[in-house]
Amino acid sequence: MIYRFMRIIVGLGCSLALGACQPQQQTHSAAAEKSHTKPASKTLAVEGTDVRDAGLGGHDFTLLGPDGQPIHLSQFKGKVVALVFGYTHCPDVCPTNLLAYADALGQLGPRAQDVQVLFVTVDPERDTIKVMKRYAPAFHPTFIGLTVDRLHQADLDKVMQQYKVVSRKVASDVPGQYMVDHSTGTYLIDRNGQTAVYEPHSQTATQLAHDIKILLD
Repeated sequence: MIYRFMRIIVGLGCSLALGACQPQQQTHSAAAEKSHTKPASKTLAVEGTDVRDAGLGGHDFTLLGPDGQPIHLSQFKGKVVALVFGYTHCPDVCPTNLLAYADALGQLGPRAQDVQVLFVTVDPERDTIKVMKRYAPAFHPTFIGLTVDRLHQADLDKVMQQYKVVSRKVASDVPGQYMVDHSTGTYLIDRNGQTAVYEPHSQTATQLAHDIKILLD
């Protein structure tokens, strides 16, 4: 029922979008391509873009998960990690990305147990630990929402820099409220912790499942 409910919400969100959270994957992807220093030894036959040599990520990070406990990227080594950046007030792009990954896990069947989706907020001011704890699992029970408190904003900034994610607040039609424009692409990190594939927002669940399978094999 919750998945059906979220699909209805996404449909309404798309029709009522306020113009924020605009896709920026073209600029983002171009930045990744410019970061290439040498071609990969063997290009991955993926639907997304092979970014193993783009210098993205490459370092462990620690953010706050459900109940405020530290979550380390390294604790998921041995699994394929899908890294999704966004925020809970997003009217369209973010829930669409999360629904696509939820559908992709469904297509993977038992192999989904070797995949972890991490939803990293770009709006920690509103996306508190309590909010993220409810939001991410609403799309799939295994999804984990990550945020920071005011004392650890620098930790989030560092993660965003590592993955060349940009964001900025934009005015909303609702007094006292705001939207956030941000990079909309997602990343697949392989079992060894290497950032391997960049997935543009336009990817379907089937395309995502295809690429995840390649990293699982």
